[in-house]
Amino acid sequence: MSDVNIIQLVDVEKSFGSFTAVSNLSLDLKQGEFFSLLGPSGCGKTTALRMIAGFQDPTRGRILIDGQNMEDVPANRRPTNMVFQSYAIFPHLNVGDNVSYGLRHRGIARAEIDARVSEALAMVELGGLQKRRATELSGGQRQRVALARALVMRPKVLLLDEPLSALDKKLREQMQFEMRHLQRSLGITFVMVTHDQYEAMTMSDRIGVMFKGRLVQVDAPAVLYARPRNREVASFIGEMNFLAAEVIGEDAGTLTVKTPCFAPLKIARNPNAVGYGNHILTGIRPEQLAIGRAAPEGYDATVEGQVGDVAFYGENVHYHVRVPGVDRPMAVSVPNYFHTVDYARGDKVWLGVQGASVIDLGSEDTEI
Repeated sequence: MSDVNIIQLVDVEKSFGSFTAVSNLSLDLKQGEFFSLLGPSGCGKTTALRMIAGFQDPTRGRILIDGQNMEDVPANRRPTNMVFQSYAIFPHLNVGDNVSYGLRHRGIARAEIDARVSEALAMVELGGLQKRRATELSGGQRQRVALARALVMRPKVLLLDEPLSALDKKLREQMQFEMRHLQRSLGITFVMVTHDQYEAMTMSDRIGVMFKGRLVQVDAPAVLYARPRNREVASFIGEMNFLAAEVIGEDAGTLTVKTPCFAPLKIARNPNAVGYGNHILTGIRPEQLAIGRAAPEGYDATVEGQVGDVAFYGENVHYHVRVPGVDRPMAVSVPNYFHTVDYARGDKVWLGVQGASVIDLGSEDTEI
C-alpha cells in the first residue's frame, strides 16, 4: 500500500427526494489498499460504492479517481470494475465467454483476449476451465468467475458489493483469505461493502463504519476493536459489555473511574472518544474478563456473580453472568482448551478485570 490517494471523496451527498442516503462523506483511499465500508443494512454503504462506480451520481460533492474528477464520466469509462452480490454470471455462456465478455465489447483482438482470460482465470485458480458451462459451477467457482471477469479488465480499483454473502460459512471464510492474498499479489485497490464485521476485520487494511448515511469512524481493524469512537461503533464491532462510570480522578492520559460493579479502576483515555464529563460510558470485551470459582488473582478489580446462561461454540464458551449493580448480564468468553464447559447455570463465580482492558467511550452516550 502506497501513500498515494487513488480515490478521493469530497463532501459527497446523495439524496432520493427528501431522504438523504449519504451525507457529507469525505474519504481518501490509498493505492493498493483493501478498504471496507461496514455498517447495517440501509446505512448508505452500497450507495457510496455505486457512486464511486458511476452507477449513481452524487447530489453534491466530488469524486476523484487517480486524480481525475469523475463528474460526467460514465461507469464504463471509469478505471473501476465491480463484483456484484449476485455475481451476475451469464448462465448461457461458458466460463471463458463470461470472463471475456467485457473485452469482446471493447473490440480487442482475439489473441489478446485469450491471453488475458487465461491470465485472469489463473489468478483465481480456475485455469483450464474456460469451456465449463456456467450452470455446472459451484457457488465458490461462480464467485471466482465474477472476480476474473472484473480483473480481466485490469481496473485500477476493484469494487466489491457483499461479494461473499451467497456462500456458506466455511467457503466464505476460505474465500476471505484467498481474496486478501489475491489483492496483495495484484497490488490494486479493493473497496468492499459488507455488513459482516468479521469479514471486514479479516480482509481489510482499514475499515470505515457507517450509520444512517454518515461515516462515523475510519481506522485499522485493531484500532476499531480496541478504541471505538462511541457506543455505536463499539456495539457493531464485536461484542461489548457497557458500564456507566463516574470519573473520580484524572491524570495525563489516564482516568480513574468508578463503575456500578467494580472497585475504582485506572483506564486509558481514548483519543478517539467524543466528549468528556463527570460521567462516561466504558466498555469491556467479553474475552478480557477472567472467570473463576474464587476471586481471580492479579486483577485490578473483582466482583462476585451468578451464571445465568451458557453457550458452547466449540472453540470457546460464552457465559452470561449477573453481577450486582448491573441490569444486564456480563458476557464472558473463554477459550475452550479442554473441550469442557466449566460452569453451569446458577453457579456462583467471580469475574476479574484489568484497568487496561476497560475502554473509554466518552460521555456522549451513558444510557445503558
